[in-house]
Amino acid sequence: MTSAFIMYAVAALLGGIGAVLLLQLRHPRSDQGRYARLIAGTMFAMGGIILAGFATALRSWASSG
Repeated sequence: MTSAFIMYAVAALLGGIGAVLLLQLRHPRSDQGRYARLIAGTMFAMGGIILAGFATALRSWASSG
């Protein structure tokens, strides 16, 4: 169960970084800066969501066996 906990923690960290990057889009910046934050924020947020899904699958698989 520890590996699922670690995966959830990393997923929360990735999601938090993604949220911060996406929230920074509210402030005016150059077009390049906005694009870079948009791409990086989306990738971090989606990485967190996908990792959380993997952790949930791992936890359910470990408890069913």
